Parts: sequence; structure tokens; C-alpha cells
Amino acid sequence: MQTHHIRLDAGQSHFAWFDKGSQVIVLDGALAVTVRHGGLDWLPDAPQHIRRLLDEGECLTLETAGYVALSAGGTGAVSTAVVEPDEQPGVLAAWWRAILHRLSGRIRGGHQVREHS
Repeated sequence: MQTHHIRLDAGQSHFAWFDKGSQVIVLDGALAVTVRHGGLDWLPDAPQHIRRLLDEGECLTLETAGYVALSAGGTGAVSTAVVEPDEQPGVLAAWWRAILHRLSGRIRGGHQVREHS
């Protein structure tokens, strides 16, 4: 996992791309998080962006990948940590299934056949 520490003074903003599953954790102060919500595109009057104000100690997990705007939510500075996931879950799950398949073949005493890709 990669962790990014971001400090913003009053009035400052940070705009960056974050992957699905990233967590925004407020360490000190208040943080305004603005994300684009693509699931509501089909509704003509729906808001395109959702803004959430997080206080110290709160955490927000991003449901989709995309650009996120972080800004100091109060009159003082804010300190935050963004934790991004290491790998895509599909890659990790495929790797884990391959290991389990190999182990189960060895336990049962079966022969292992490798396919060329």
C-alpha cells in the first residue's frame, strides 16, 4: 500500500487521481472532499459532484477511481493521509487461486499439467 501525507493550509486545495478503494483519512483539522459521481449521469438534474466534509479522525473510502479535490474545510490547516491499494483485486485473486490449485494438486498427489499461453 502506498501512503501519501498531504498538508493543506486554509484556502489551499489538492487535485489528484485516486484509484478505487483508496482511503482518505483526516489526521488533523477538517477536510472537504469533492468527487465526481458518474453513477448519476443518466439523471439530468442530478449533481455531477458530491462534496463531503470530514472531521479529524474520519475516513472516506472511494468507491470508484477518478479525480478527487481535497481542500481545507475550516479556517485552519488540515493534515491528511491517503492510502492507495497496492494491486487490483482481480490480479491478486488470480494469483491466490493459482497457488491454491498447485497446493491442492500436490496434496492429492496428482500430476500438474502446465498450459502454454
